[in-house]
Amino acid sequence: MPIRADHRLLTGRRAVAAAALLPALALATGCGGGKDKPGPVKASGAVSIAKLTSALLTSTDLPHVQVLPAGSKEQLLGAAQKADVAACQPVLDQWSSQPRHPRQVYTGAMVTDTTDKDKNAKAISLSVIASYKTGDATAVLDELATSVAACRSFGVVRGGVTTHFEVRPATTAAGLGDQQVTYTIGDTAKGAAGQVLVTVVRAGDATAAYETVRADHKPASLRRTIPVKQVAKLRTAAKGD
Repeated sequence: MPIRADHRLLTGRRAVAAAALLPALALATGCGGGKDKPGPVKASGAVSIAKLTSALLTSTDLPHVQVLPAGSKEQLLGAAQKADVAACQPVLDQWSSQPRHPRQVYTGAMVTDTTDKDKNAKAISLSVIASYKTGDATAVLDELATSVAACRSFGVVRGGVTTHFEVRPATTAAGLGDQQVTYTIGDTAKGAAGQVLVTVVRAGDATAAYETVRADHKPASLRRTIPVKQVAKLRTAAKGD
């Protein structure tokens, strides 16, 4: 069952049914309230539209994981925004429909991990998988890693109001893919409850990105098997092309 258009993932434009559990996902890019919508899928990337779509993680791929596919691209990415600190722009671009390195094909879902028996510890992620022109995915991860190392805070102007965000590097399990970058980002006005864990993994010329929160708003973690399984499916899709 796809995500309904009126129950959008928290990209700042409108909340999904789980809004009571989640702070704003896609914090920096989605709250602009502008008229820009995510750009259309371009030509086929290194992984084709059909292959990438079939590679999206499903609820049957892993135990204790529920996957709700997005019904439209508007549920996944926010409008283009500009950071007031140039070094932070790659962080902002990660959830933008118009990044420096365009996604040729992309799709995504809401992924809920119910491994922990404590319902308050349930981890909920907005996931986006994407295919790029050859070499672009590497550039995306390289620039994101540099940005996370240098960027600590930035502001985004929306409707004349500036919202401030904090960025901090985070650690995660090694060996998720060919490259990986992990960090937290949060609206400073919301404190710890507004923090989101971001994990971006590269597999060849494709990426899998996750924004993860816990139901109780405590520091979140992304179970290693989720990106590992997604990367395996992306590699299989690439071989098929």
